[in-house]
Amino acid sequence: MPIYEYKCENCGTMNEFIVFRDDEQLECKTCHSANLRKLMSVHNTPWSSGSLSDNAGGCCGSPNTCGTPGSCCGG
Repeated sequence: MPIYEYKCENCGTMNEFIVFRDDEQLECKTCHSANLRKLMSVHNTPWSSGSLSDNAGGCCGSPNTCGTPGSCCGG
């Protein structure tokens, strides 16, 4: 079952839903509004070693940034 992300246009809450049918009625888990916008999600697939180049970005998209003080990932 695919997991989709939606943003509530009323309260701004990000919601994740497992969608069983295309015609399923979804509502915000916080305010119960049906005014949801489907978001584009990044596919999460583990990569085997060597499949990314040495210049691949860190968790912030910049090489060698993960875990360094001041990076977006904390440190």
